[in-house]
Amino acid sequence: SSPQKCLEARGAPHAPAMSQVRTNSSIASKHTHQTLLDEDSPTSDEEHDDSSDQDDSLDQPAGPTSSILRLGVEPPHDGDYTSDEDSNQQAEEQPLNQSRRRQRVASALQGFCDFMYPLSKRGGAARSGSVRLEALDAPRWIASIQIVCYHMYEHEPGFSRYATWFAMWTQLFFMLSGFVLSYAEMVKPPKKGQSLSVLQYLRRRLTVIYPAFMFSLVLKIAVHPRNTAFEWKVLPLHVLLLQSWFPICTVEPWGASCAPWLFNGESWFLSVLVLYWLMLRPLAQFFRTKGVCFCYATVCLAWVFCLAFQWAGHQNRLADVIGCKEALCINQIMVAIRAGPIGYAHVFVAGVASARIFILTAMRDAQTLEPPAPDSARLELDAERAPMFLTYGCIIGYVVYVAVVLFLTDIIQPYYYFFHTGGLLPVMFFILIGAAIGRDPLTVWLFRCKPMLVLGRISYMQYLMQHIVFEWVKTAFGWQGHPYVKWGFVPFLLMFSYICQRFVERPYTEYQRMRAEKGIRGCDDDFIDFVDRKCARCKKC
Repeated sequence: SSPQKCLEARGAPHAPAMSQVRTNSSIASKHTHQTLLDEDSPTSDEEHDDSSDQDDSLDQPAGPTSSILRLGVEPPHDGDYTSDEDSNQQAEEQPLNQSRRRQRVASALQGFCDFMYPLSKRGGAARSGSVRLEALDAPRWIASIQIVCYHMYEHEPGFSRYATWFAMWTQLFFMLSGFVLSYAEMVKPPKKGQSLSVLQYLRRRLTVIYPAFMFSLVLKIAVHPRNTAFEWKVLPLHVLLLQSWFPICTVEPWGASCAPWLFNGESWFLSVLVLYWLMLRPLAQFFRTKGVCFCYATVCLAWVFCLAFQWAGHQNRLADVIGCKEALCINQIMVAIRAGPIGYAHVFVAGVASARIFILTAMRDAQTLEPPAPDSARLELDAERAPMFLTYGCIIGYVVYVAVVLFLTDIIQPYYYFFHTGGLLPVMFFILIGAAIGRDPLTVWLFRCKPMLVLGRISYMQYLMQHIVFEWVKTAFGWQGHPYVKWGFVPFLLMFSYICQRFVERPYTEYQRMRAEKGIRGCDDDFIDFVDRKCARCKKC
């Protein structure tokens, strides 16, 4: 009953061969059917109407299509029929088109991944051959934004109970600095360990942090031009980053005023770091020959040492022991612990020991493929050798921290000095080593993505600019009773910090590097050389 046999039985001319029919749609539009019926078919209008409601299959005995076939007339195509050649061509092009679509999707995904994860494209080695530690910038930004939230939203309902925990992350800056800088010293060959003098090394470190600090200090003075006589007296200490070396305080009519927290009060930790940097290289040289057990014991002892500050600061026990009853003396003891080099030296040492643990457990000699030795010329990452609790250190550290904040929230009040001077040291130990190894899921998928890398770069500027931006926003828009201003403060701070980092800090840093590469010397270099020569003569004497 095929259409071709039907035509042969009636003696009609053969219809063109049709190899493919789309049965899900009609052969032609209703208007085309009507035109053909008027010219070639005796079917009435009623028959046309009835047949148009039926399935337009060639097996039907009646309707406009069968009438056309009986006359041997080829029906119009309208895209419903294709020849054998066209059908074969479409069958060949279909997988090719699918392959091209897959390639376009894969290319788009690859471009997105290259944008979001630029480190995976560049590889893991730095110029000197050592492993880069860019993933550590993300924990630094997380610590910085928590401190910002503590300062800005401490008294907000629902947040005040947890706010004090957010203030504990200043200690990460000391541990992170000890970790990164001592790691850079330990991975160098021994003969390159003491190429710079102490002042030259200190100048190199200040080149990174001092431009942003001075910029923030100038802005702070511009925001608050009216200062007391005591503030103007301690301003030179701030310019030289010496404001936290000694607990200098005075009593004002409104209360005690202490040098570390004047002007840009958040910069007190920079003054402490400058003093720690003076002993960084001797510490790195000392731990370079120590084993992993010694380093683990050092970290544990540093954590236990925090109890000494808990005893000294809680309820002013140290002041009572030495017979200090005046408010000025009590504030000096408090400042010495909370904003002085005494209170965080053990945290800095723990960072140096943690760097040695990272080298011994997650790196190997690049030439012998053996565990690192004190005389290894070059080290490379060997993450498979690292213990699992260190490999997943970021997850362990942050999970423990969140659990403590949620379920042991009120424990911080009676043990404030313990947590403020290093009580979170184990948490930060796991986070730093987990991020340095780079196999932790948080590190792979979050810390190394481009948004977090950008936030990590602006974390330092964000920390310095928080109160400056706060004063501007408060003066222009108000603060209390303005929830939209409070919600918009953090995004505005991020934007302002990015602009400052991009157009102030970064150009100056690149300019200093260009000077160093070209050997351009300034008056500061001449002064450092003069002091070094005098010190060398004194040592000979």
